[in-house]
Amino acid sequence: MKLPHQRLTRRLALGGLAATTLAAPARAQARPLKIGMITSLSGPFAALGESMRGGMRLLLTQSGERFADRPVELIVEDDQARPDDGVRKARKLIGQDRVDLLCGVIHSGVALALRDVVTEARMPTFLLGSANDLARRAASPFILRPTKTNWMLGSTAAQRTHQTHPGARVVTAASDYAAGREFVGDFATTYQGLGGRIGRQFWTPLGTPDFGPLLTAIAAERPDSVYVFFAGSDAVRFLRQWKEYRLAGRIRLMATGACFDQEDVLPAVGDAALGGINTFHQSPTAPSSAAFVEAWGATGKGLPGEFSTTGYVCGQVIRTATERSGGNPTDWPRTQQALFDAPVETAFGRMPFDPRNGQAILDIHVNEVRAVDGAMVNTVVYTFPQIRDPGPDA
Repeated sequence: MKLPHQRLTRRLALGGLAATTLAAPARAQARPLKIGMITSLSGPFAALGESMRGGMRLLLTQSGERFADRPVELIVEDDQARPDDGVRKARKLIGQDRVDLLCGVIHSGVALALRDVVTEARMPTFLLGSANDLARRAASPFILRPTKTNWMLGSTAAQRTHQTHPGARVVTAASDYAAGREFVGDFATTYQGLGGRIGRQFWTPLGTPDFGPLLTAIAAERPDSVYVFFAGSDAVRFLRQWKEYRLAGRIRLMATGACFDQEDVLPAVGDAALGGINTFHQSPTAPSSAAFVEAWGATGKGLPGEFSTTGYVCGQVIRTATERSGGNPTDWPRTQQALFDAPVETAFGRMPFDPRNGQAILDIHVNEVRAVDGAMVNTVVYTFPQIRDPGPDA
């Protein structure tokens, strides 16, 4: 077996570089670590993308813009929540900017589109899109995912519904794209497997301006509960109209955390969200997030939501990867193994990575939206510990 310094010498020789094995690491650490972030800075998820960038920027500021004593340069590109734009921006970051690592992504369709691009380029990538397939048949040896899968939230929502309201008849409603289909599918499959009853399933286009027809149809169904997935501006419009149509308080509302995002949704909808239940890997009241909540608030912002926390956590994981790899996280086999060997302490809690697929294993919280000092706050009422996606065999 070749030792690390022997592998490095061989790489330098193959590249035609006249350098010693001692000089090369010194130069590598002096050169900035270039991180490319792809997120949505325009389109329906613009506010979420700004939050993701803000969380990463806070982590970098706290770290003195250095990881493992190596300067860090962050280059951010806007995918506009469009897969084609995401692919184009990834190729630009890899080929033109020559980044060392990629991270980011909100839209599941963009995340899936990037899978082959980063795998073919052998680009170490910390992907934050939550599509199930990226932990399953589309898992890549070059992707680590310091976030949830859609199954983790949909399945736990069904379990919680069965725990608290066994036998309830549930209808579902969601934005009609990859994430919505997965969240609802995972909820329904799990809930039916537990003996629950699923009624009608409603789908709306991303960016729907008027949810009136949907809400009228839901009311006509007279369900015990509704399970929904809407995010960003869609979530704001849905919850406002949920109250306007006087469904709030009449029908139990359960959703993914994105629908009740602490930062980007709850301040905009006020008590329209009161009493809403969500399953999420993030909560401002989770003990693991306390230090981040304080730091985020010190910047003059309110309570953090999913994507500010996700950006921050992604930075925590990349910083740990850089430290554990001796300042060279692009030595990907070594970096991966270092992250598989021990969990990373993050604002999401203790985060092990599954060696089968590079997927984070996470605590999933059940939040209830409660009024706290006049503000709507996602408050943890129950936690499913260390949830692991079914993985490649699912």
